[in-house]
Amino acid sequence: MQRGLSGQVEIVPGVVGPEQIIEPRCAIPTPDGGVSIRLDIRFDPQRGRYLCHEFSAVSDPGAVTTEALRHVRIADWIGLSLLVNDSEEGSVIRELENPDGRDPWGFTAPDDVTQYGPTDRALRWVAHLYRYGLAVSYNPTKAVGESLKLPRSTAGRWIGAARSAGHLGPSEGVGKAGG
Repeated sequence: MQRGLSGQVEIVPGVVGPEQIIEPRCAIPTPDGGVSIRLDIRFDPQRGRYLCHEFSAVSDPGAVTTEALRHVRIADWIGLSLLVNDSEEGSVIRELENPDGRDPWGFTAPDDVTQYGPTDRALRWVAHLYRYGLAVSYNPTKAVGESLKLPRSTAGRWIGAARSAGHLGPSEGVGKAGG
């Protein structure tokens, strides 16, 4: 069974993805056989991220157990569904052309954006990349650090600076991201 993609949404300015993904049954090996899962993933515009709206698990032979389900991390499955290229379909996330030169745009930051430290432009890119990482269930701090070629500690400080400058809202609690 092939995954189903429907609709299109702008995840962050310059980046589009499917509005809904129906991920067919994927196997998770267990000691007594395996568990197959199916996910219905949708973009939630209010939260600015992809969420799982339906999850089902089937085991044959054996049973669906809490032990087997402990290995199912919904965020990881969402990230895999969005970010891992399928050889037939390619990536489900695309970067749009930028004919008007908007900044920030897409998921590829210009090489010079960090050249002068955490400027207002750099902090706008930090917020943009953070929201992108959050939307696709990829660690937002890691997304900022990798995209801007910053050490993790620097990315964390710049995220805090982007929050202070009003480019990002407050986090959702200790260890919880917020856009």
